[in-house]
Amino acid sequence: MNEITIFALALLAVPVFARFAKETTVNGRRIYHLFGLGGLFLLLGEITRITSVKIGFIAAVMPVMDIGTSILAYLSVLVGTVWIAYYSMRHLKEV
Repeated sequence: MNEITIFALALLAVPVFARFAKETTVNGRRIYHLFGLGGLFLLLGEITRITSVKIGFIAAVMPVMDIGTSILAYLSVLVGTVWIAYYSMRHLKEV
Protein backbone atom coordinates (compact mmCIF):
# COMPACT_ATOMS: atom_id res chain seq x y z
CA MET A 1 0.00 0.00 0.00
CA ASN A 2 1.30 3.39 -0.84
CA GLU A 3 0.60 6.71 0.86
CA ILE A 4 -2.29 7.65 -1.41
CA THR A 5 -4.18 4.46 -0.62
CA ILE A 6 -3.69 4.91 3.12
CA PHE A 7 -4.79 8.55 2.87
CA ALA A 8 -7.86 7.53 0.85
CA LEU A 9 -8.83 4.96 3.48
CA ALA A 10 -8.36 7.57 6.21
CA LEU A 11 -10.64 9.95 4.31
CA LEU A 12 -13.22 7.19 3.96
CA ALA A 13 -13.18 6.75 7.74
CA VAL A 14 -14.05 10.40 8.45
CA PRO A 15 -17.85 9.97 8.09
CA VAL A 16 -17.70 6.87 10.28
CA PHE A 17 -15.91 8.76 13.04
CA ALA A 18 -18.42 11.61 12.69
CA ARG A 19 -21.20 9.10 13.33
CA PHE A 20 -19.34 7.74 16.38
CA ALA A 21 -18.95 11.31 17.64
CA LYS A 22 -22.76 11.58 17.47
CA GLU A 23 -22.85 14.38 14.91
CA THR A 24 -26.59 14.91 14.91
CA THR A 25 -27.22 17.73 12.47
CA VAL A 26 -27.89 16.80 8.87
CA ASN A 27 -25.79 19.75 7.69
CA GLY A 28 -22.87 18.58 9.82
CA ARG A 29 -23.04 15.08 8.40
CA ARG A 30 -22.95 16.40 4.85
CA ILE A 31 -19.69 18.16 5.57
CA TYR A 32 -18.03 14.93 6.64
CA HIS A 33 -19.39 13.05 3.64
CA LEU A 34 -17.36 15.37 1.40
CA PHE A 35 -14.19 13.97 2.95
CA GLY A 36 -15.42 10.43 2.26
CA LEU A 37 -16.13 11.44 -1.33
CA GLY A 38 -12.55 12.65 -1.65
CA GLY A 39 -11.38 9.26 -0.43
CA LEU A 40 -13.51 7.52 -3.04
CA PHE A 41 -12.01 9.65 -5.81
CA LEU A 42 -8.49 8.86 -4.61
CA LEU A 43 -9.30 5.14 -4.56
CA LEU A 44 -10.72 5.41 -8.09
CA GLY A 45 -7.42 6.92 -9.24
CA GLU A 46 -5.48 4.11 -7.57
CA ILE A 47 -7.68 1.43 -9.11
CA THR A 48 -7.23 3.06 -12.52
CA ARG A 49 -3.47 2.95 -12.09
CA ILE A 50 -3.51 -0.70 -10.99
CA THR A 51 -5.79 -1.91 -13.79
CA SER A 52 -3.99 0.07 -16.49
CA VAL A 53 -1.27 -2.57 -16.50
CA LYS A 54 -3.71 -5.30 -17.52
CA ILE A 55 -6.25 -3.47 -19.70
CA GLY A 56 -5.05 -1.46 -22.68
CA PHE A 57 -8.08 0.81 -22.93
CA ILE A 58 -7.71 1.89 -19.31
CA ALA A 59 -4.01 2.56 -19.95
CA ALA A 60 -4.99 4.93 -22.75
CA VAL A 61 -7.42 6.86 -20.54
CA MET A 62 -5.29 6.73 -17.39
CA PRO A 63 -3.59 10.15 -17.69
CA VAL A 64 -6.94 11.91 -18.01
CA MET A 65 -8.58 9.79 -15.29
CA ASP A 66 -5.65 10.27 -12.92
CA ILE A 67 -5.70 14.05 -13.26
CA GLY A 68 -9.49 14.18 -13.08
CA THR A 69 -9.81 12.05 -9.97
CA SER A 70 -6.99 13.92 -8.24
CA ILE A 71 -8.61 17.28 -8.93
CA LEU A 72 -12.04 16.05 -7.80
CA ALA A 73 -10.57 14.55 -4.62
CA TYR A 74 -8.69 17.74 -3.85
CA LEU A 75 -11.75 19.90 -4.48
CA SER A 76 -13.99 17.79 -2.27
CA VAL A 77 -11.48 17.89 0.61
CA LEU A 78 -10.94 21.63 0.08
CA VAL A 79 -14.67 22.40 0.04
CA GLY A 80 -15.18 20.17 3.08
CA THR A 81 -12.42 21.95 4.96
CA VAL A 82 -13.70 25.43 4.12
CA TRP A 83 -17.28 24.40 4.90
CA ILE A 84 -16.38 22.92 8.30
CA ALA A 85 -14.30 25.99 9.16
CA TYR A 86 -17.21 28.26 8.24
CA TYR A 87 -19.67 26.09 10.17
CA SER A 88 -17.41 26.08 13.23
CA MET A 89 -17.00 29.87 13.14
CA ARG A 90 -20.72 30.36 12.73
CA HIS A 91 -21.67 28.04 15.62
CA LEU A 92 -19.01 28.86 18.19
CA LYS A 93 -21.29 27.98 21.10
CA GLU A 94 -21.68 24.40 19.88
CA VAL A 95 -17.95 23.82 19.47
